[in-house]
Amino acid sequence: MGIRLAVGMLIFVATPVLAASTAGLSPEMWERVRAAGSAAIDLEPTPSPQAPASLSLKECIDPALRHNASYRQDQQRLLDARRGLWVADERLFYAATGSAKQEKSPGGTPETSLSADLGTRWEATSGGSLQADVGTGTQGILGDLLSQQPSVAVSYDQPLVRGAGLASSTYERIRSAHTALATQELSFFDSRQQLVERVIGDYFGVLLARGEVEIAQRAVDRSKQLYDINYAKFTGEGLKKPDEVWVSQVAEIDVDQARLSWEQSKQNLISQQQSHRDALDGLLLDIGFIPTGTPELTTSITYKPQEYDETALIQVALGNSTQLGRLELSRQDALAALRIARSQRLPDVIASAGITDLGDTVNGVPVSTGWFGAVRMEVPLWDRQRTETASKAERALSVLEQQIVAARDQVSQSVQQQIRAATTSRARIAIGEESVILARKNREAAQGMYDEGLSDYLRVLDAEDRLVQAERSLLNEQVQYFLTTLRVRGALGEDVTQGLPE
Repeated sequence: MGIRLAVGMLIFVATPVLAASTAGLSPEMWERVRAAGSAAIDLEPTPSPQAPASLSLKECIDPALRHNASYRQDQQRLLDARRGLWVADERLFYAATGSAKQEKSPGGTPETSLSADLGTRWEATSGGSLQADVGTGTQGILGDLLSQQPSVAVSYDQPLVRGAGLASSTYERIRSAHTALATQELSFFDSRQQLVERVIGDYFGVLLARGEVEIAQRAVDRSKQLYDINYAKFTGEGLKKPDEVWVSQVAEIDVDQARLSWEQSKQNLISQQQSHRDALDGLLLDIGFIPTGTPELTTSITYKPQEYDETALIQVALGNSTQLGRLELSRQDALAALRIARSQRLPDVIASAGITDLGDTVNGVPVSTGWFGAVRMEVPLWDRQRTETASKAERALSVLEQQIVAARDQVSQSVQQQIRAATTSRARIAIGEESVILARKNREAAQGMYDEGLSDYLRVLDAEDRLVQAERSLLNEQVQYFLTTLRVRGALGEDVTQGLPE
């Protein structure tokens, strides 16, 4: 029995090495991106646990990454991209076919025939393919399975121009899967950053609401104290002695105004308590806990002013921008599409070589075995569709290049805006600290003048309102400054889970 073997008579074409593209990002940034998706992915549903008695900011991060439903979808997409690369990287394919049938011609006897074929194909990223086939031929009876024209064939085909090298379908399939995985890794890093930033924002939102409650409670206590003083001065209760004639030291309107101020401050306290409860529920939902209970948040609001070098930070942000990274990966896809489109306009030249055996023998001597070699060529004279496909790819690449330019400008502007916001917030905090000091002095002075009868009670109420507003404004600015510094870190590609306050 002879053998057909088609071996490449061409010089071996080196297989291009495919590696995950860094998409123009800094090595440090890619390490952070890889680290974000390195943990094992478990998509099994998990019940929402009860919130613990206390929670620090850092203790909120892990539950959010473990329980958040939207984050699970991002994990699924990352896993799908990994599996997609595993599938795309398959280059050895198997195929088995077989048939059994019974035929009967008019006036003849039934005839049973059997046949089976097993084929394998290995694809090189350079575009070549090595294929081997084994066939039994058509058999009459099962016992004679390999006696009637069995065949074996092995062949190697190598495109020389069109569909070869970087334009081969095999190379492009694997390259595209690598790019899709890298793109999904960047998106997964962004989604992780966004979830952590949202949790931090919610956490500090609760701290802000709690601070508002504390300010409102102090305002209630002060209003209650002023009301008690004015009521005592008006009625003499607790001031006059038995059988003593008492002359009111304040007007009834002052008592009413003090009572009105007290009631309004209690209303504001109730509203702030509700806002605090709503903010806490939102935090618990984001981190995957049942929104019941009131865990104590142990991380406090701190103010640590920082200096920023705008020029240096812009360069860091440009090197670490995941937005630019995804656009660069899209650019690689566009270049590949253009490369393939241009390749399709070239002549199609395929070289083949091999040896074959169909199992035909005469007196036991094979008659159909022999080496073969061939070069097939197809020269496209004019193909409007292929020409337009290449032109379309060129236009898409040009538009994408402009998008990259615009994205770089956007990244630079975003860093500038965040730095300006941080600088402005620092200045407002300095002013706010002075304002609180002055508001307290003003309130004490107004109270003193009222006690001496030098002004009416409206000045005291106005001074109280100004103090509350100054305290709330300072607290809000301190929270906003921290969140602004967090956004700066995010724009620089830093892992926002690191360096958080205790």
